[in-house]
Amino acid sequence: MPLANWLSASYLRTAVIPLCLIELGFLASYWVTGNFTYQRNVETVNRVSEKYLGDIATREAMTIQATLGSVEGLTRVFAMETGRALATPHVPPLAEQHRYRLAPNGVFHTVSGTAQDSASFYSGVVPVGPAQIDKVWRTVPLDPVMQHIKHASPLVRQLYVNTWDSYNRIFPYFDVQGQYAPRMNIPSYNFYYEADARHNPQRKVVWTDAYVDPAGGGWMVSAIAPVYGPQRLEAVVGMDVTVGTIVDRILALDLPWQGYAMLIGRDGTILALPRAGERDLGVRELKDHAYAEAIRSDTFKPGHFNLASRDALEPIARAIAARRSQIVRVRLGGREMLAANARVAGPGWSLVVLAPAANILADATSLRDLLRDVGLAMLAILLVFYVGFFLFLIWRARAMSRRVAEPLRAIETVMERIGTGEYDQAAPRFGVAEIDTVAERLVEMGGKLGEAHRRLLGQEAEVRRALDNERHVTTGQRRFINVLSHEFRTPLTVIDSCGQILRRRAGRLTEETTIERSEMIRRSAARIDDVMKSALQLVQLEEGEIACQPAPVPLGLLLRELARPAQADPRGIAVVVGNLPNGAAVLVDRILARSALAAIVDNARKYSHDGGTVTIEAQLDDAACRITIRDQGVGIAPEDLPHVRDRFFRGVNSTAIPGAGTGLYLAATLVEANAGQLAIASTPGQGTTVTVMLPLAAESAGDMPEAA
Repeated sequence: MPLANWLSASYLRTAVIPLCLIELGFLASYWVTGNFTYQRNVETVNRVSEKYLGDIATREAMTIQATLGSVEGLTRVFAMETGRALATPHVPPLAEQHRYRLAPNGVFHTVSGTAQDSASFYSGVVPVGPAQIDKVWRTVPLDPVMQHIKHASPLVRQLYVNTWDSYNRIFPYFDVQGQYAPRMNIPSYNFYYEADARHNPQRKVVWTDAYVDPAGGGWMVSAIAPVYGPQRLEAVVGMDVTVGTIVDRILALDLPWQGYAMLIGRDGTILALPRAGERDLGVRELKDHAYAEAIRSDTFKPGHFNLASRDALEPIARAIAARRSQIVRVRLGGREMLAANARVAGPGWSLVVLAPAANILADATSLRDLLRDVGLAMLAILLVFYVGFFLFLIWRARAMSRRVAEPLRAIETVMERIGTGEYDQAAPRFGVAEIDTVAERLVEMGGKLGEAHRRLLGQEAEVRRALDNERHVTTGQRRFINVLSHEFRTPLTVIDSCGQILRRRAGRLTEETTIERSEMIRRSAARIDDVMKSALQLVQLEEGEIACQPAPVPLGLLLRELARPAQADPRGIAVVVGNLPNGAAVLVDRILARSALAAIVDNARKYSHDGGTVTIEAQLDDAACRITIRDQGVGIAPEDLPHVRDRFFRGVNSTAIPGAGTGLYLAATLVEANAGQLAIASTPGQGTTVTVMLPLAAESAGDMPEAA
C-alpha cells in the first residue's frame, strides 16, 4: 500500500470513526421528529404538484397547437393556390425555361437557381412529354407564393408540390439531381399517400409522422394537404418543419423541478426529446441524417423511439391511448418520475411533461434535511480537522502522482499519434527538464519519420503516374499498329494478286479484265490512302494544327452535301435528308463540322446492310440544332458502346468491315471543338442512332446563299 494511503487509513481508524459513533446517538432523537413532519409535507406537496404538472402539460400543448395551427392555415392557402395554378395554362419567360434540362435518364429537372428560386424534378417514372412539361410551366407562378409563405413563418423550412406522376417542385432551390434518385415514385412516400382519399377522406390538412426528408433536410414532420382536380387527386402540397425546430421548442420550456417535456407522435413515436430525456431513456435524438446516397424510400425513426417498445413507459402509453390527461408514475434513469400528458389537437400528438419526484418533494425533504443537519453539525465540527488532514494527505499523494504520471501519459499519447500517422506534433512542456527533453526528441523523430513517409508517398505516386502513362501510350501504339496492319494487309494482298496476274497473263488478258484489275488496284490504293488520311488528320488534331473558326453555315447546305457521295454507292445504300427547318443556320467551322458529320454518315453506310437507308434529320431545340443520323445496320454491342469513341477502337462486329477505328473519335472531337455534343444509342441487329447538338447562328439562314 502506498505511504500516503496508509497514513490516511491510520488516522481514520484511530480518531475519526470513534467520534462518529458518539455523534450518532444525538442524531436518533432528531430523526424521529423530522420523519413525522416530512410525511405530512409529502402528502400535501404531492396533491399540489400533480395538479400543477397537469396544468403545465395542458398549457404547453395548447401553445404548440397554436403554433402548428398557423402552419396548417398556410398549408390550406398553399393548396388552394396550387389547384388554381394547375388549372391555369402558363408560359414562363425564356430565362425560367433555360433553368430546366431533360437528362438522358429521362429526368426533367432544374440545373440552376438562386435562393429566391424553386427546384423542380420530374423523376421519369412516368415518361416526360409535352403534357408533363406544360404542368411544370403551370407551377412556375407558385414560386412567389412559396417565397412569401416561407418568409412569413419561421417554422417552415421548405415548401413543395408533389403530383401523382412523380413531379416535385420545392422551395428553396437546391441541387435536386444530386439528391433525388431517378424514377423515384413520389406517391409511395408518406408525405404523399397520407393525404390521399384512403388516408384522408375529409381532404383536410394532416400531419405526417417523423421521416427522413429525401431533399436533404434531415428528420422532418410535414403538414400536407391534397389538391383534387375534376377527376382525381392531382397533387399534394406540404410544408416541412424540422424535428430540430420542435426539439428547440421543447428545450426552451422552462419547467419547474428540473423537469422536461417530450413530444409523442400519433403512433407512439417520440418526435422531440431534450438532452435530459436522452439520458433517462438511453437514446440520442435523431436531429440529422447522413446522406451517403439518395433516399429511395420512406425512412422513419427506429423502433426504440416508440413508447410501446419500452416497458418503463407503458403507463404513459396507456394514458395517451385512452386520450385522457392523468398523472402517472414511471421509473426512468434510476429515479421515480411524475408524468402528465396533454393532447395536441390537429396533428394528434401528445405532450408529456416529466419531473423527478425527488425534486417535487425537495421542500419537504429540505425541512427533514435541516433537522438532520443540526444533528450532524456537532459531528462535523469534531471531524473537520481530521477529515481535512486526511484529505490533505490524499491531495498531496495525488499531486505527486500527477506530477510524474501526467507527463508520461502525455508522451504516450504523442507516441500513439505518431504511430497512427500524425507525424507533426507539438512538444508538450511540463517544467521537468528531463521529461521535456524526451518529449522534444520524440517530436523531432516524429517529424523526420513524417518527412520520410511523405517522400515515399510522393515517389510512389510519381512512379504510378509514369507507369500509367507508359501503359496508356503502349496500349494506344499497339492498337494503332494492329489496326494499320489489318487495314493494309487486305489491299496490299489485292494489289499483289492483281500485279501477278497482269505479269503472268499480260498477253492473254482482255481489255475488260485489265480494266477490272486496274480498278481493284485503285480501290485498294484508295483504301490505304483513306487510312493514312484518317491517321494524319488524327495527328494534326492532337498536335493542335487544326483550328476551329466558327461562322454561320446554312443547315440545309451542310446536310445535303452529306448525301452526295452516296449517290454512287455500289452497295445500293441510300442517304436521305429530311425534316429540315426552314432558314436555319448553325455557328460552326464548316470544314470541321462537315468532316465530323461525314465521318458519322460514312460509318452508318459502312455498317448498313446492302440496299439499306441512312436517314439524316434536323430539329431546332432552344439555342441548338439537333441533328439525328440513323442507320439500319448491324448495331453496336452493349459492351462496346462505352468505347466506340475511343481512338483506334473497333467493336466485335466490325472485323469484316474496313476502317481504322478513328471515325467516331474524330467526329466526337470535332463536334466538341464546335461547342457541340455527340450522343450514341444502338440496338444490336436493328441499327445505330447518332445525335449531334450544334449551336444555332444568331442570323437567319434565309438571308444567306446556299452555294458552297
